[in-house]
Amino acid sequence: MKTQSFIAILFFLFVFSAVKAQTTDEREVVSRNSFWTETVINGVIKDKWRWQLDYQYRRTSDPSDLDGHSNNMFKNNFQHVYRPWVHYQLNENVRFSLSPIGFWETYTSSFESGSTNKVQPEFRICPQFTLSNKIFNGRVTLDQRYRYEFRYFGTKVTTDKSEFVDYSYGMDFPSTGRKMRARYFLKATVPLNHKTLEKNTFYLTAWNELFIGMGKNTSNDKIWDQNRSFVMLGYKPNWDFPMRFELGYSAIYKNTFTSKIDASGQFIETGHVIEKNNILQVYIIFENFNKAFQKKKKS
Repeated sequence: MKTQSFIAILFFLFVFSAVKAQTTDEREVVSRNSFWTETVINGVIKDKWRWQLDYQYRRTSDPSDLDGHSNNMFKNNFQHVYRPWVHYQLNENVRFSLSPIGFWETYTSSFESGSTNKVQPEFRICPQFTLSNKIFNGRVTLDQRYRYEFRYFGTKVTTDKSEFVDYSYGMDFPSTGRKMRARYFLKATVPLNHKTLEKNTFYLTAWNELFIGMGKNTSNDKIWDQNRSFVMLGYKPNWDFPMRFELGYSAIYKNTFTSKIDASGQFIETGHVIEKNNILQVYIIFENFNKAFQKKKKS
């Protein structure tokens, strides 16, 4: 317990120091507001095998560095995400996971691109490893998640769509669009009105995730990709069908540094910018969707 607590405190101090260092006066910080939703559907395959499906929908405001920008977090369509998972729960503390293929479609409005509406598809393959432990006499659940992403970006192309994405756009995937990224996630969950996450329980959950760019197509100034910090209030209702709801705030600091290569092959910085994204986030979590197909026992 003491070791896990020490790791958690040390990690959060490290992230706080890193973010603070990235937001000093020598950096230009551009801000925006966003609204993110995520629906997570979990189910059982057999024995220790589980399945999961994530759907994310995101909207965003204009960036603050543009003249006439809007702070309305619902203004622009931003992203659709579809991601399946297969999990193997070795025991209550260890889980191995694989997302065999996930699909992202990212939209950039004409106001932000400076010309026309843009859309870019992306596919990802993600192996993952999760460690879970109970600390503070079992009251707090601490999750550490290690994820590696194989990312395949399509070309960013012009679209006449402003609200509804046409999934036929940009389906050309050049070799320069193949990138990799490592992610480390640390999360604490604390029930408030019960000792465990049982029915009719309010709870707090907070996590931090660090993103590191990797691979030959990732330049040195893009190794630190971003950092995400979340604080959420959750509720597990007293229903026969197991579900949870979460609402909260996230602050994301994202690397948007820009550079070019001169004639000698050296990188020259042309912009030293960090984007701070203030996000209102809503989660809907189905803990065991199989129960929707199970017959109720007669009393």
